[in-house]
Amino acid sequence: MSNVGLYLGTFNPIHNGHVTLAEYFSKLPELDEVLVVISPQSPLKKEEGLVNDYERLEMAEIVFKKFNNVRVSDIEFKMSKPNFTIDTLKEFKKRHKYNKLILLIGEDNLVGFNKWKDYKKIIEIAEVYVYPRDTNQKIPDEILSNNNIKLVDAPKIKISSSHIRELIQSNKRIDSLVPKEVLGFFKSIT
Repeated sequence: MSNVGLYLGTFNPIHNGHVTLAEYFSKLPELDEVLVVISPQSPLKKEEGLVNDYERLEMAEIVFKKFNNVRVSDIEFKMSKPNFTIDTLKEFKKRHKYNKLILLIGEDNLVGFNKWKDYKKIIEIAEVYVYPRDTNQKIPDEILSNNNIKLVDAPKIKISSSHIRELIQSNKRIDSLVPKEVLGFFKSIT
């Protein structure tokens, strides 16, 4: 049995920040592997501008194949919609015999974590590792004081997929923001 970090998101598109964070988490001694879980849609975000689910899955598989202990999962594609994080965690517990699930989220998500569906159950099922993100909002004390939530010293990423989508729509360069494999992908579909 192993300890797995679950890095969930739409990854639309995957960018250098995602890669940097996955690599950082893959090197933590307490994690045996990192699963990049591609989400078909987030119940809390607009669906506009999403690249096709399977194109995003393909992008992630291409980018992460170079890492030994980072894999890509399409588990959420097979689940009923809308899908919430708690549902994904329960599905992983049901399908796999992991010793420990560790949910990897950005600090910006922690601000509203107490609004997530069954957030207390999420903390029971998994530890939550929080990487730094720019946020000027206060994180609720009840969240910060939980022993299952750990702020990690990961690199602070200043790239966002939404900004990259805006650049693509404006025909601006994104080559410094995304892996070359993803850059090639967008050249082939635009």
